[in-house]
Amino acid sequence: MQRVLITGISGFVGSCLRAALLPSAEVAGFDAANRLRDSRIYTGDITDGGVLLDVLRRVQPDVIFHLAGILKSQQSADFYSVHVLGTAALFDAVIESGLRPRVVVASSSAVYGAGVGAKPISESFRPRPLTHYAASKIAQEMIALRYFEAFNLPVICARTFNLLGPGLSPGMAPSAFAKQIAQAEKIGKPAQIHTGDLSARRDYVDVRDAVRAYALLAERGEAGQVYNVCSGQATPTAEILQVLLDQANVPIESVLDPARVQKQDVPVQIGSAKKIRQLTGWKPEIGLKQSLTDLLNDWREKINLENIE
Repeated sequence: MQRVLITGISGFVGSCLRAALLPSAEVAGFDAANRLRDSRIYTGDITDGGVLLDVLRRVQPDVIFHLAGILKSQQSADFYSVHVLGTAALFDAVIESGLRPRVVVASSSAVYGAGVGAKPISESFRPRPLTHYAASKIAQEMIALRYFEAFNLPVICARTFNLLGPGLSPGMAPSAFAKQIAQAEKIGKPAQIHTGDLSARRDYVDVRDAVRAYALLAERGEAGQVYNVCSGQATPTAEILQVLLDQANVPIESVLDPARVQKQDVPVQIGSAKKIRQLTGWKPEIGLKQSLTDLLNDWREKINLENIE
């Protein structure tokens, strides 16, 4: 049975990947905390090379999925600490261990910045990061691919576009909408949803489709290459909200909140999945409406059963 190590295993993507792989692989994880309460999850600082080396020697992974990361922080240095220093520490530990696992690094479409408007972005497009998060992710890729060039370590980078699905952080707009709807339903009264700009168009892919793409890249991806993981379609945020509102059990009105309008926001971003599709045959299987329905139902269950306010 294949041995797999997932960094960031307790997070949104990591926990989904763990569930997808468990039937056919021996899965271990590394994270800042063992929120899944699994004895095969090791905890520590992703920048601590000594701890990572010890974990690698214990797990002896055939494949590593490097998902550890942060989406938001008030301190710009946090992005570089986790994505840059953490990635370097992990790969240095891999080299010191003497192991040669295939490594899939989860990057982000944020590296493309504004892209080319309504045209699909291919992997050959020159990165134009607009935020510290995006800049740290392209730096992460460069560091990871350095180990392919210098040590011929089989490294693959996956630039994932906007994720949807149950478990998505409420810090992301679709999940924030779903959470507010579920809260209004629990109260049973008409309510308002406060939103930012709803005109931005994004390429959404369900997290369950994304982790299936990661698994295929681990199996068939060409070392030293970068692959987009996306749907190839752009959906306005207004449509995301409307799909959710159409499923609400109480009347809900959306209200623009200027404080929620993001600076340096990208108006439209669409990816091309041609490269990964031609290599592996991967394509999204979970439609937008199903993904949003599952997200809303997940929040309904959390709020009703766990009393989340």
